[in-house]
Amino acid sequence: MKKNHFNLSETIISVIIITQNDSDIIEDRLKNIISQMKSLQCNYELLFVDNYSTDDTIDKIRNYGKKNPYIRIVVLSKPYDTPIALTAGLDTCIGDYVVLLNIYTDPPRVIRMLIRMLHLGYDSIIGYPKTETGKRNMINKLLLQTVSRFTSHKFVYKENYLMALNRKAVNSIVRTRRKSRNFSYINYLIGLKTRVYYYTPLKRFSYKLKPESFVQTIISVADIIISNSFRPIRFLTAIGILISLLFLLYVFAIILAYLIFDIRLAPQGWISVATVIGMMFFLLFSLLTLLSEYIIRIMNETRNEPIYFIADEIDKSIILPHKDRVNVV
Repeated sequence: MKKNHFNLSETIISVIIITQNDSDIIEDRLKNIISQMKSLQCNYELLFVDNYSTDDTIDKIRNYGKKNPYIRIVVLSKPYDTPIALTAGLDTCIGDYVVLLNIYTDPPRVIRMLIRMLHLGYDSIIGYPKTETGKRNMINKLLLQTVSRFTSHKFVYKENYLMALNRKAVNSIVRTRRKSRNFSYINYLIGLKTRVYYYTPLKRFSYKLKPESFVQTIISVADIIISNSFRPIRFLTAIGILISLLFLLYVFAIILAYLIFDIRLAPQGWISVATVIGMMFFLLFSLLTLLSEYIIRIMNETRNEPIYFIADEIDKSIILPHKDRVNVV
């Protein structure tokens, strides 16, 4: 076993894990994660955010909790999107360092490396799997380039969510209450010192994953752009103004040709006129469509309501060896 080159004896590490009908794998994953946390020789909590499981996942975690006081459970009142479930965990965790771990894809051994990188001074570490290849990878790169151009930010978009955060990053993220919660963009928005960590994901539990379809990826990318950038509306507005100016110049040229040179350059028939008018209306309706999306986002963001609700919370106290030391969340 490798020795730690950094002292974690007075550090609390929170590992946030989302579960949803994972009764068949939860005990195996718990054993591996607990073994890894014990090897770090630190104070820790395993915070399970149950996303409305209908099997006995919660019961199995609760039984483990009877033997291990470091296990906590937050049960959501209905299924939520993954970013919202993760936010519930970030709101509740108490760690100095926080790791968001996907039990389907993320090997527990990466926790050590993520904590080491945070200890070097980074605010957040974003895990990125090495296994994307071929056509899917090319499509993702193309979509990410599109997002980056519209948002001025190099996105790390992926279906899993391995990430490590220090307490400063956690406090900053939980204060951002926007409903569209892409953590990569929030890191950029806050100005966190971020690094990407490439790792080899697990394949043993890949059958539990529900990969995004191409259409879902397009929708997700569009949601990121519309929720986090005003550039699309400005881009379409600029095109509309440019086409309008060109049309006015065209009309002005016809008038000048007729007044100065007595040359008639007017379009023959209504086809040209209809084409120009059709283009203008197409652009106008495109702009109105985009405006409606922004209005929907504004209405959604201005609703004064929580982004999630908790049905039950099964808590355990985390006791530090130094009673005079308090972790301020």
